[in-house]
Amino acid sequence: MLIDIDAGRCIGCGKCVRDCVGTNLLVEDGVARVKGRCILCGHCVAVCPTEAVSIPSYDMADVEPSAPASATLDAATLLRAIKSRRSVRDYRPRPVERAALELVLQAGRYTATAKNAQGCRFVVVQDALDEFKGIVWDGIDGLLALPPADKPRWVKLYKPFSRGRFADEPVDFLFRNAPAAVFVAAGRADDAGLAAQNMELVAASLGLGVLYNGYLCRAAEELPAAKTFLEAEDRPLQVCMLLGYPAVSFPRTAPRLPGDFVVK
Repeated sequence: MLIDIDAGRCIGCGKCVRDCVGTNLLVEDGVARVKGRCILCGHCVAVCPTEAVSIPSYDMADVEPSAPASATLDAATLLRAIKSRRSVRDYRPRPVERAALELVLQAGRYTATAKNAQGCRFVVVQDALDEFKGIVWDGIDGLLALPPADKPRWVKLYKPFSRGRFADEPVDFLFRNAPAAVFVAAGRADDAGLAAQNMELVAASLGLGVLYNGYLCRAAEELPAAKTFLEAEDRPLQVCMLLGYPAVSFPRTAPRLPGDFVVK
């Protein structure tokens, strides 16, 4: 059974029927019933006023009362937080605590996905970051050493990054000095992007900074050894975020071009 309805608790109000995106429910003899077609979105669980609905294949202990309207973040405050975010390229030498990582990951897990696929895999590399750096740079340097005709076109973009590691003042432009790298692997780029945005908002609330790193994401996607390390062979890497506590502060928001809005 995809959905379980406790007939003793159900009051036949029909709220779950009206809110079911798959028209999978009906009220019969004063009790909600399941027709059979379902994407397990959980709306019926969330909308039921008597807690009569459950999904046996999910961890129902994870369900909690929704935040009351009085606890909703003020819109102006939220917008100011969004305006205040910056791409962080310099981090303090402090690891991200497991509890903080868990909150960031839960924000990604609870993000909406197309057709409720929940197909994102979230990979955090922190304790093994040095090992991962070695895999990525060995792969890039090995490809850069190939004859010009044999070099993949994508790897040529990484030549200045490789040189930067051996400059008089070495800089690793792929990893910076971030203590952690977070990847989102998913079949759909929009699913991964939405998850990453929610994750960044929670990260910011914890005092963490993020840098979206397309170059590192591309390299990890192209290098088989990196894909294997990240346990993402079965789906593409869509997003990479460097994560850590910023070593720089920004006392003001930055200006932007006028918005390109169309409102009809």
